[in-house]
Amino acid sequence: MEFDPLIRAMFPHDNRGRITGASPLVHILRTPDAVVVRCHASLPDDVVLRIEDLAAAPRARPSRWAEDYARFMDLVGTHGGIGSIRSGMLYGFPGHLPEAPDCILIHRGNAQQLASTLPDWIDDAEAGRTMAAALVGGKVVSVCASVRETDNVHCAGVETTPEFRGQGLAGRAVSLWARNVRETGAEPYYATTFDNIGSQKVAGRLGLNMIGSEFSISAAD
Repeated sequence: MEFDPLIRAMFPHDNRGRITGASPLVHILRTPDAVVVRCHASLPDDVVLRIEDLAAAPRARPSRWAEDYARFMDLVGTHGGIGSIRSGMLYGFPGHLPEAPDCILIHRGNAQQLASTLPDWIDDAEAGRTMAAALVGGKVVSVCASVRETDNVHCAGVETTPEFRGQGLAGRAVSLWARNVRETGAEPYYATTFDNIGSQKVAGRLGLNMIGSEFSISAAD
């Protein structure tokens, strides 16, 4: 699988292949067949080379992986403050997706249906991002939207109102979103963190395919 289109959908790049803007300082995607490393344009070349060498080196036992993460943080930390780290799984979608009852597509024309329950997503809907929502009693209670997208790749962002979590509603919204993304000719992807059990359950219910794991380091604000 070619991962460059996916990474370029996730982060802006310069002409050297470095990530730019408010992107992480380091992003590493590991799959069974590849290790894809992207470093921020603000990092010195010698640091980038050391990060790339460390990422490409054979890994020790899982119990030692925290030591690798600490080495990455040491390399990055010498050139500015570290604000956060993120690690988790990246999923692709199977060919068949379950039906999504009581779900609708959200667009500019009906974005105000989000106002009473998930108003933070109105701007995304009005910006034309691909978005699906699950309804209960006619009200939107869960959304899945393309938080990053190109002509070829869309990455999902999901939110469910607290009182309706754990009821399978997010999975319905994700399924409709993924179907709609594919209708545009793009491929959908879903990412979550290792500690987000609820999000992992959504992936499990939908039978998503784990592509690999992600690790990133972001600068302090």
